[in-house]
Amino acid sequence: MLGDELFLFNNKDMNKRYIYFKWLLITGMSCFLWSACKDNGLDDFSLRENVTTTVSAGDVAGDIIKSSDQIRIPVKITLSSAAAKAFQVGLQLNADTVLHLIEQGDLAEVSAIPAGSITIPNAVSVDYGATEAIFHIQVSISSLEQFFGQRVALGYDIVESGKGNTIGSPRSAVIVFNTADILNEEEIHYVSITNGGGSVLEVRNRTNYRVTSAGLTIPLGISLAGSPGNFFNVSTGVDPDSVATLVANGILPANTVALSGNQYTFNDTYRVGSNLSRAEMDLIIPWSTIDENLDHTLAVVVKLTGTTRHLLDVTKSHAVILIYPQYVKEIDVTADGTLSVDHDNSNANEDSPKLVDGDENTKFLQPGFVGNTWFQLSFEEPQLIGAYTLTSANDAADRDLKNWNLQGSLDGINWVTLDTRTDETFAQRFFTKRYEFDATLAYKHYRLNVTQNNGSGAIQVAEWRLIRIP
Repeated sequence: MLGDELFLFNNKDMNKRYIYFKWLLITGMSCFLWSACKDNGLDDFSLRENVTTTVSAGDVAGDIIKSSDQIRIPVKITLSSAAAKAFQVGLQLNADTVLHLIEQGDLAEVSAIPAGSITIPNAVSVDYGATEAIFHIQVSISSLEQFFGQRVALGYDIVESGKGNTIGSPRSAVIVFNTADILNEEEIHYVSITNGGGSVLEVRNRTNYRVTSAGLTIPLGISLAGSPGNFFNVSTGVDPDSVATLVANGILPANTVALSGNQYTFNDTYRVGSNLSRAEMDLIIPWSTIDENLDHTLAVVVKLTGTTRHLLDVTKSHAVILIYPQYVKEIDVTADGTLSVDHDNSNANEDSPKLVDGDENTKFLQPGFVGNTWFQLSFEEPQLIGAYTLTSANDAADRDLKNWNLQGSLDGINWVTLDTRTDETFAQRFFTKRYEFDATLAYKHYRLNVTQNNGSGAIQVAEWRLIRIP
């Protein structure tokens, strides 16, 4: 026996005979394993360097993964046989095929995902011995929101098979899925008009507008629901034809006239900045339009027509702007009042009438200022004053007004403070600043009490004007 033979080994031959024994043992075991392999037929599997395979495009290979700002779609490519070596397969987005299939009607009720919102890797790696490989296509959530509840599609091509392999059929694949399976209603970032969205916005009596020298500025604004992200653009439009329908249905007054395109300013596109939920969107009506339509009510229907991200809120993406010219028209009544001051300038070139003469190139220079100067305009009938302006004079900025208050009175004895200003500055010479306040009562007397200037012993003002509001 083998054990006995080992036992008879003498010390002299021990090393040589021990090595011989190990060789017998190893070769015997190898023969045993090889025999077993042959018995199972596995000896036919051989990955050789010169073996190639055919690569074909595949479909979705698992569950779509969603994060806060994107989805990841696992997609597979398939091989006709196991890869004899590791290699890479070139990939490319194919938007044209999707659009063509939609145009031909082969993809019914399907929308193409915008190419700019899709990210696909340039290549996918195939491991040695693999029969398929997985890669991920990423799509931004914001782009899918535009198609919420709809089926959408994207496509890709295999453009390089790698290391002598061939591209099989199909070499292209189109992936279709329903956004409702990915997104929830609560997750949608809706875009809407901030002021007046979905309703009639009345512009009158100092409500829903700002006054500028150019006319009325009506702040509509754009709002984004949900957490903000990257910037996006919003396109807008105007629907003049619907005004007549609204009048016929009794929703708008009978004397309402639709504004034409040359009677307002409204941009075609607005941008909502990155990490912002709001953006300005103003409708501007020039004073000439107001003056020409004092006997009418004016209307314009504005709407959001599209957005590069997110989804328009259909209930708040339009607004009817209704403007009452007779209730927004402001009148400068300065010339109707009688001016008085606490003390005048004896120099006729710089006396108090220059304060209200309507010429900013003249000025009232009052010497001897000690912090208790006042100017007053009195009217025969009470005037509802809601704004006033002050214009800086030609020189010596240290004479400009800094602190003051405006008061109103019905009898010239009892006064009510209407507006108070402190630390006011004028950016340059001949600079006009407008000051507004909440006006609830009309007064016959209005007095501006000046308590401080910028340090001079005199004060100067080019113009002081009082504005009556509707």
